[in-house]
Amino acid sequence: MVIDRQTSGHNVTAGDNGQIGDQNVLEALDAAANSATFAGSDRLIGFLEYVVREELAGRGELIRAKTIAMDFYKYSSSEIEKRESVVRVDAGRLRRKLEEFYADEGADQNIRFQLPKGQYQPVFATVAADTPQTLKAPQENRTTHRVPVIWGLSGLAILLIILGVVFRPERVQPSATTAGSSSTDAQRKVLFDTSPERLQAINLAQQGRGIIFPATDLKRLIAAKLIFESVVQLDATYSGGHAGLAQVSGLMALIAGDPIQSATMLDAAISSSDKALLLEPDSSWAISAHAWTEFASGNHDTALTWSRRARALAPDDLNVLEFDALISLYSGEFGEVITLTSGLAEGPQEKRPFVFQNARSAALFHQGNYRQAVEGFEDAISSGAPLGPITVGYLMAAQHFLGQDRQASELANKYTQSWPEQRVDLLAAKLFRNPQDAAKLAQGMKGAGWSPKP
Repeated sequence: MVIDRQTSGHNVTAGDNGQIGDQNVLEALDAAANSATFAGSDRLIGFLEYVVREELAGRGELIRAKTIAMDFYKYSSSEIEKRESVVRVDAGRLRRKLEEFYADEGADQNIRFQLPKGQYQPVFATVAADTPQTLKAPQENRTTHRVPVIWGLSGLAILLIILGVVFRPERVQPSATTAGSSSTDAQRKVLFDTSPERLQAINLAQQGRGIIFPATDLKRLIAAKLIFESVVQLDATYSGGHAGLAQVSGLMALIAGDPIQSATMLDAAISSSDKALLLEPDSSWAISAHAWTEFASGNHDTALTWSRRARALAPDDLNVLEFDALISLYSGEFGEVITLTSGLAEGPQEKRPFVFQNARSAALFHQGNYRQAVEGFEDAISSGAPLGPITVGYLMAAQHFLGQDRQASELANKYTQSWPEQRVDLLAAKLFRNPQDAAKLAQGMKGAGWSPKP
């Protein structure tokens, strides 16, 4: 046996995994899985459990990124190649989590798991204490000290909402009790009498839902995330707080440029979605949030199935319908988007939800109806919808395909001046199921005179 390293008075020794009893290994695995360090990291726990159990079963040498992608992540054979990067990123995150665990609350563990760089077969290391070690303060203490900070930030976000700084204009709020059901004064009174914390959590969650879009506005997403974290603090048994966190984290994962940051947010989204479904499996909001995490994971067919189920349960819930429209759009279901938004994107101009207007206009663009797409985007802008890089990107592309060179060039200049770092073309490539749909938008933008910043 060879000494690996010496850490804080402990000799960490790695050798033949078979020399360590299976029961001892499983107990060490259980200690890590139930630790505060791994709390909220369900996917990383699952990753660790998979490789450890494969090693115990004698298949450790066969573990590859492809096998993890198929067996643990359940990716189809057609998805494996493009999903191997997720496996690599999660492996790196697992290594860091294990180091964090053994440096703190797992410092007294006699058996430790290592995942050497460049491989996925785990190493079981034994530890012998040479000298007494001074442990750090328990994880719980650090968490407790952070709570006032979370609440302070959440309070700031709520204050901004009240002042109208980040509140979405013309937003018709969904129901204030459970997603997809109607609320009444009587229901509110019952909630207030029996559980004022639940009522407060529900009302706060509706505020969070109201500021999720436009989804490319990171400040808005951060504010929404803080609100949903506050909802969970108020009532951890209310599924809406976890569902909202799943939706926001999923959006942040998609717009993140850094792959590690994206994987971290996606892991958080999946964990929150699982909690929401566990608490309320028949909630349209929880089901919609699960659909969004499936979409963010690249599982378009599964996302569509779950999203349709949420829509059937709550046909009048705007939040559910918004995410359904986006999932349909980026999955290439353009006709479905137009059908879904036919009533929601019409009517009095000042009352049209802009998410539906923009989704409808984008669907028309991809169907080749550039004139109607331009009119739809311009109507949304004139009715007070936020003007963002995606809207301008589509407008310049549509004007280019219409042969309106002057208008297209002016929009390209506006885009370059207002969002010089924004790469809508790359975001589209990440979102669209069919690469040709993303390529069409990028072609139109470049044809209008826009070019990526060097």
